[in-house]
Amino acid sequence: MPAVQEGFEWVLPVDEADHEVFRGLDGTPRRDRWKPVRVYRLTESPTGAPLAESDLPWLASHVLVLREKAVAAFPALTDHGELLPLECPDADLWVFNALRLIDAVDENASTLVRFSSGRILNIERHVFHPDRVQDVEVFKLPQMPRGWLYVTDDFVSRAASAGLRGVGFEQVWEQEG
Repeated sequence: MPAVQEGFEWVLPVDEADHEVFRGLDGTPRRDRWKPVRVYRLTESPTGAPLAESDLPWLASHVLVLREKAVAAFPALTDHGELLPLECPDADLWVFNALRLIDAVDENASTLVRFSSGRILNIERHVFHPDRVQDVEVFKLPQMPRGWLYVTDDFVSRAASAGLRGVGFEQVWEQEG
């Protein structure tokens, strides 16, 4: 899944309430009614140290924000979702809305924390059904559509081979065999 990279810029909504727009990216198509969210680049750390430009500026682990170089590096991304423009005064940025909800988590082998209703609150240890994530680069789980965005090894490899700056991922599962 996407992970924050120390020393690189973040992207934040101008209006704090717009965090809910990003949390609401739940696998539902948005392109037809999308109004670009106004964002700004956080280019200084809390201590005043400059943050380097990133091709995938950090916003959260449930979305990807992309610059043009990242969009070009992932031509198949639109097979898995939609790129929605953001309004930023000093950068061309898009947010990725994942439309692939794949029931890939092996609930019996994973370590899950559930609400009293039985719904999944958190996944402490991920185990996926490998056959369900073949030929997929980016997806979300239908059990947690507003939750984390998952990327596969192919996506991580493509980011590395494209030489994208300020890109990081947290490995949550390693396929056996």
